[in-house]
Amino acid sequence: MFKRTNVINSFLERLDYWQTINLHVTLLQAEQDISFEKARERAVVDYSDPSKLRYLLEEAINSPKPKHHLNL
Repeated sequence: MFKRTNVINSFLERLDYWQTINLHVTLLQAEQDISFEKARERAVVDYSDPSKLRYLLEEAINSPKPKHHLNL
């Protein structure tokens, strides 16, 4: 798990501001029923706390929770 965390941290550290915001927006919208505008507002506010984006990314990679369930 330690190695995976290092890979995730290394990836996130290489992103510029807008890449970070866009990734955060995408992960929020994948997980929640949230508008683009609300997701972007939250991403901008959360930019100062990188642990929030790291958590969303780790969760998406390791244990994704789809916001919609398909009825097959």
